[in-house]
Amino acid sequence: MSLFYEDFTVGQSFSGGRRTIPEAEIIQFAQIYDPQNMHLDRLYADEGPFHGLIASGFHTLCLAWWLFLQLGLVQESMWVGIGIDALRWQRPVRPGDTVSLKVEIVDKSPTSAPDRGRIVFSHTLTNQHGETVMTYQSINLISCKVDHPS
Repeated sequence: MSLFYEDFTVGQSFSGGRRTIPEAEIIQFAQIYDPQNMHLDRLYADEGPFHGLIASGFHTLCLAWWLFLQLGLVQESMWVGIGIDALRWQRPVRPGDTVSLKVEIVDKSPTSAPDRGRIVFSHTLTNQHGETVMTYQSINLISCKVDHPS
């Protein structure tokens, strides 16, 4: 069930969802969207700076966004995402890693439109060892239950 603008409060957090990333998915994503050897070629990757195949950072971002949507918080209430800030890839995601997501509301403000508000979600993606692999903030327009005063 989706939450609406009025349902969110700054400081509120949500966790959930896990996803294990198979090697074939890492390679397939890289072949289509980020064809660099560290994502495609096991032998090259083994000798490279990461000592093994790693997922594209953009693949990792897509995984985090998918996990966010799976929480069901905004499936029916989100108008649109309007930006991403402070994106940081902190650790590589490797084949077989299981990632999970924590989201916190860090800002909330009305807009000039009476039927939606602006919410900033802080996303933290961690691996199975509890290590942070990526952080970012998404800025989204979220529907109001009722029109807020302009």
